Amino acid sequence: MSKTRTWMLGIGCLVVVVGVVLVVLAVCGLVGAGMPGKVVLAVHLDGPIAELRPEDPLAELMGDTTVGLRDLRNALVRAAEDDRVLGVRLRIDRFGGGMAAAQEIRALLSRVREAGKWSAAYLDTVGEFAPGNLQYYVAAACDEVSINPMGDVNLIGLSVRTPFIRGTLDKLDINPEFKGRGDYKTARFMYTEKEFTDAHLEMMEWLVDSVMDQLVEDIASSRGLEPSEVRRLVDRAPFLGEEALEVRLVDRLEDWGTFTARLEEGDNAKAKVLGLRGYLRRSKARSSGPRIAVVTAVGAIMRGKSQKSFNPLLGSEVMGSDTIAKAWRDVRDAGDIRAAVFRVDSPGGSAVASEVIRQEMARTAEKIPVVVSMSNLAASGGYWISCGAQRIVAYPGTLTGSIGVFAGHINMDDFWDDKLGVTYGRIDRGANAAIYGDLEDWTDSQRQIVDRMLDRIYGAFLDRVSASRSMSREAVDAIGQGRVFTGAQGADNGLVDLIGGFDAALNEAKRLANIGIDEPVRLVDFPKVKPIWQQILEQQKEEETAVRAGLETLDAWWRTGRATVPGVVWMPPVYVE
Repeated sequence: MSKTRTWMLGIGCLVVVVGVVLVVLAVCGLVGAGMPGKVVLAVHLDGPIAELRPEDPLAELMGDTTVGLRDLRNALVRAAEDDRVLGVRLRIDRFGGGMAAAQEIRALLSRVREAGKWSAAYLDTVGEFAPGNLQYYVAAACDEVSINPMGDVNLIGLSVRTPFIRGTLDKLDINPEFKGRGDYKTARFMYTEKEFTDAHLEMMEWLVDSVMDQLVEDIASSRGLEPSEVRRLVDRAPFLGEEALEVRLVDRLEDWGTFTARLEEGDNAKAKVLGLRGYLRRSKARSSGPRIAVVTAVGAIMRGKSQKSFNPLLGSEVMGSDTIAKAWRDVRDAGDIRAAVFRVDSPGGSAVASEVIRQEMARTAEKIPVVVSMSNLAASGGYWISCGAQRIVAYPGTLTGSIGVFAGHINMDDFWDDKLGVTYGRIDRGANAAIYGDLEDWTDSQRQIVDRMLDRIYGAFLDRVSASRSMSREAVDAIGQGRVFTGAQGADNGLVDLIGGFDAALNEAKRLANIGIDEPVRLVDFPKVKPIWQQILEQQKEEETAVRAGLETLDAWWRTGRATVPGVVWMPPVYVE
């Protein structure tokens, strides 16, 4: 091929690539798209609510439909302040967030209302033969709520079901032994009990009562009803559409087309409807002002790097101590960071990994203000990593506390032998060589060793909370013992400084850094959020790694008879419907 043809081919390829990029940018609204004079912001909730999603123009084209809490906050805060925005149109099909996420969105919608903008919510149905509590809870924050005439309102109250696998273990001839510090450190009871202990039941009831009180009081306030009336309505639910209209839980029965057409009348007739991402792309983000770091830590806490998890006990995310510790070092090395918000959503996990993260956070807090913003869950290790920040902010519905520790093992010898016919030849050198194995019960001396280890970890947990909260060790122990609290209860017990969401934490960080509350700031994410193309490229590798790790775990299981359990400062997530 001649040099001329090669040159022409290269130019042609470059033109094609540039053309494709321009098409992509145009589709994503980055080229030739100005902000209209009048706007209606359209928000669609249909699935999981993530803390963060990549700010990547290719995300939608690559199939990423995840809604991020940060995106919601940015859009709704800007909408409240933007004179061009007339109102917010909210559609809820599915809601994949917890109570705290729902409270964050409600607070943001209230901010829009307080700015004099209208808000309207539409749902085909509030649950379909399924609970619709949180869907309705979010929708009720709007000025008006509409459902399809065939829809129902399943505001049926809260239900908690806690699984216990002791019966299964008994049938399999597996003997569990788990020791803990605190009658309320309930993670171990999943293995050792067949039903609630008295302490476990007591704790679950105070948690459900607290969340139910918040649900009822907030809905009553939004809908102009008395809390007692809302409780009576909950006991009568579910409601058919006409019944929901009659008792004032909804304002209109209409389909989606009628709903949208009605909102396009009057003053809204000339307004352009922009979706969440389209509005964020066209509205101007703050690019000046002091820099505040946002360190986001999500998932079960483990040593190593953050990654996806395929372990149903741990959830979909793993918070790696190496990743988050490095993020805190990067914050300090950045040099021009005035304060930091530590966003935590975690049930805990490894005590060692939790301490590694806490140490780096505390070192940062010695140099700049650090304010913890707790999301849905910041318990056990999730609370441990918060110790040392100047302030802790939580939603009323955040689950937090769980200051306690447990450890144990399961004796699977009879299972392998009687059920599967697998027997093990055994050779040990050292009296405690098999202390971490799962083929025999602990000896009395080994139980004493485990007790010493648990005492050490629990004592360290008490010390860190005591120093962080300016409480005596005895006072921390009195509210510790594994007790889980909602954020509202945590504030009553001295574990939380302020009830509120991300904005409340940001304002605290600004105040501590002597930044004016109304002064614009730039939020800088640590660790940096990966673009969608990189996530997709890494996804296959992560899946292959997870499969390989799973196979290695199964291989080690049958070769050694040893199964692994979550970390010692871990709390199984509490799911409330």
